[in-house]
Amino acid sequence: MSVPTIIKKEIVQSVLNSYSQIFFSSSKLLAFSLIIISFFDYGAGIGGLLAVIVANSLAWGLGYNKYLVGTGFYGYNALLVGLGIGLFYQPSIEVYVLIIIAAILTFFITIVFQGVLGKYGLPFLSIPFLFGIWIVALSGGELSALNMSERGIFTYNELYSIGGQNFVNFYDFLENNIRSSFIQIYFRSLGAIFFQTHLLAGIIIAVGLLFYSRITFVLSLLGFTTAYLFYNLVGIEFNSLGYTFIGFNYILTAIALGGYYLVPGRISFGWIIILLPAVVLITTSTQQIFLLLKVSAYSLPFNIVVLMFLYALKLREKRPRKLLETPVQLGKPEKNLYLYSGNLKRFPAAYPVSATLPFFGEWTVSQGHSGEHTHKGAWKHAWDFVVTDRNGKQFKGSGDYHEDYFCFGKAVVAPFDGTIIEAVNHIADNTIGDVNTKENWGNTVIIKHNDYLYAKLSHLKYHSLEVKVGDAVKKGQLLGRCGNTGRSPYPHLHFQFQVTPYIGSVTLDYPFGNFLLKEQNGFSLKNFEFPQKDDIVVNPTKNDSLAKALHFIPGQRLKVEVEVDSESKKWRKMAGEYSWLVQTDVYNTTFIQCEKEGAVAYLHNNNELHYFTNYVGKKYSALFWFYTVLFKVPLGFLPNSKISDSIPINMMFGGLLKVLQDFVAPLYLFLNIDYQLLLKDAGDILSSGDIEMNAEISKRIFGKTVNTYEVEIKITPENVIEISVIFNKAKIKIKCQNELD
Repeated sequence: MSVPTIIKKEIVQSVLNSYSQIFFSSSKLLAFSLIIISFFDYGAGIGGLLAVIVANSLAWGLGYNKYLVGTGFYGYNALLVGLGIGLFYQPSIEVYVLIIIAAILTFFITIVFQGVLGKYGLPFLSIPFLFGIWIVALSGGELSALNMSERGIFTYNELYSIGGQNFVNFYDFLENNIRSSFIQIYFRSLGAIFFQTHLLAGIIIAVGLLFYSRITFVLSLLGFTTAYLFYNLVGIEFNSLGYTFIGFNYILTAIALGGYYLVPGRISFGWIIILLPAVVLITTSTQQIFLLLKVSAYSLPFNIVVLMFLYALKLREKRPRKLLETPVQLGKPEKNLYLYSGNLKRFPAAYPVSATLPFFGEWTVSQGHSGEHTHKGAWKHAWDFVVTDRNGKQFKGSGDYHEDYFCFGKAVVAPFDGTIIEAVNHIADNTIGDVNTKENWGNTVIIKHNDYLYAKLSHLKYHSLEVKVGDAVKKGQLLGRCGNTGRSPYPHLHFQFQVTPYIGSVTLDYPFGNFLLKEQNGFSLKNFEFPQKDDIVVNPTKNDSLAKALHFIPGQRLKVEVEVDSESKKWRKMAGEYSWLVQTDVYNTTFIQCEKEGAVAYLHNNNELHYFTNYVGKKYSALFWFYTVLFKVPLGFLPNSKISDSIPINMMFGGLLKVLQDFVAPLYLFLNIDYQLLLKDAGDILSSGDIEMNAEISKRIFGKTVNTYEVEIKITPENVIEISVIFNKAKIKIKCQNELD
């Protein structure tokens, strides 16, 4: 493809996305429908298209970020200004010149607000549009060369010019049969977002939203309904929205906060119901103010409430797990929900630091949070760890001596990187059964990870510390030895997280990042969870071969061979040879791209676990199965380790079931895809030097399994990854290796 062709394609994409961006979307179908709607008034249509071309051309020509230009980021505010001017004035050369000037002005206002609000991580929404349209509107009295448009007065004449008598009859049918003022005003409010007063424009937008995103459609109804109920509650005349066309503020607020800037869910929907009355009050009050200026408030109430709420969320000290901003916008509420509902469990925003257990080998939780003996009140979020034998005993012999206890003298290590800010090393170990209440915590080390997270390790052995105040330590570095100092009748390790640097600091309710829980038949990997009393826990042991095989470096090229045994032609098409390239995007996220198909699989590797985080592309693809099969793999493990996770449901469900799920997804997920990986026992792992794993992927509807995919994975010492997937429609074999190997 030639460079000019590529540039033309990118410009067209930026124009289309500028239209759909108004509804926080990247849907091409929605964009085309909005372009058609804009030309219901040809003056508005021409004005909007001219303005968006000017703005995007400026962005391309001045060298702004190509990705942002392509998303319509710099064009949609100018588009709105062009639509407004094109609607207000009769088409003429003078009007088109004004639209070009206004588009240029709006573009630079956009850049300014990108810089100002971007410092706080806030969007500029439609603020540049407001400034652009207000400047033109307030100058209107002096623009004597321009003629005000008379379009909209004779609606049926204009409809006839667009589609003839049949089109007029169809519109008349809609007007006569949609009698509810609530529904009429809802459609008119949707159309007003694009400066269209026709009922049909709103209906087309509603249908477009429904096809693009069920959650967005539901949110538009929720926002409008909430406003309607509040209007009636406080006695404001609701029918005024029918001729002021200001009701789109309620729709846009609901869409923005309920499903775009926040991960959709019950809590975000609840906040829509709480915030919409405030939008009504701001709308009503600003209308009175702007009447004096003889201009409209347009989308000002929407901008005020959305920015106010997003800014307030950013000042939170603790981020609740159920009210989260979308870290990377995927352009569709369903995708945000399905992806981040799983990723929030993997990377909880409330727990940005992954802390490991502070020891080697298997230890038992002798006392957990809110313990029987200590760990009470403000100090309840702590653990005591000991080492036990197969019978659950902590000591050998009589247990009268320190050396009888299995944990005594064992290594205690740093749970994360940090700096030593407290190191007490001089307190003698108690005799068994005695306690030192004067020096309650005994020998202690406190590590600072950042200004909000510290770890305290106490009751360490007399003169066993290997660190001093001011030392920088790495995760897993030796700190000292487990002892029996302070308020400790028998040897054990006390551990807690805290937010202040003092020995007597209260505890912080914070989990360990990744650890293995011992079960009857092996181990289960836990992520950001809290060990319970009597749990036997251990840190995973990193496997160098596995870590190397799953360490994908940008620039690396992978050679892939695929074999398919299936009666279905669409599955057999997957067979062949492929070349995959490892790259990074504008967010510095690593991804693997199939050069032949264009499919992309995003991944994350934190040196403890390999995750695939998202996939974009067709499902009949080797890369899709690579993403699915290696969805979550620990780089460290023990024999018979079991790992569980959930794959986003939009990856493997479609059709009517998926559509129905979309409608209720923020409230309830009745579709699920379970992922389970099992690392075989030591004999299997070490045979021939290969690493062998089994995976099982189960699709469930209302808890009932409807399809199962059996997977075998083998990784050779040469870093060749061999995958076999068996299910009812096909048997797929994938062989993947670095082209340089």
